[in-house]
Amino acid sequence: MELLTKDQFRTLVKAMKAVYAQATFLPDEDAVKVWYALLKDLDYKTLSGAVQRHMMTSSFPPTIADLRKLAAEPKTETMSELEAWSLVRAAVSNSTYYSEREFAKLPPLVQKAVGNPANLREMASMDADTVNSVEQSHFIRSYRAMVDRDNKLAQLSPAMRDLLESTSKIMIGG
Repeated sequence: MELLTKDQFRTLVKAMKAVYAQATFLPDEDAVKVWYALLKDLDYKTLSGAVQRHMMTSSFPPTIADLRKLAAEPKTETMSELEAWSLVRAAVSNSTYYSEREFAKLPPLVQKAVGNPANLREMASMDADTVNSVEQSHFIRSYRAMVDRDNKLAQLSPAMRDLLESTSKIMIGG
């Protein structure tokens, strides 16, 4: 991935200023510098697509957060909650003896929502009605939170994600 150059960013700024002609939108060089500093970790193609989508769908000027969110969208596609649950349900059916193997087969986001192989093994020992109601509800709530967290993290720069990850390890004691 090639990072955004200042010249490429200036091209995008010209396009945005042509569409959003308010005097308060990127009013001076200092504002342009701040925007560039907060968007320069993105590649030109991704950011250009985000700018174009925003200009085609909003009559209001974008914020940096708007553009980062749009730029992150293609990277954050996930399966539905029920699709994810169906994978967990299939893994539970084989987890009395093979929970480690079944857990390893799950996609990373589903693994985060399940927690660990012991949780699969525990669900395998429960009656089916409890698994299909209570445990499904717990999983869906957890999965939804994981998807939301990943979507928000995808909007941040790699440096900011690294900072948050290192901070959380310090807080957890890892």
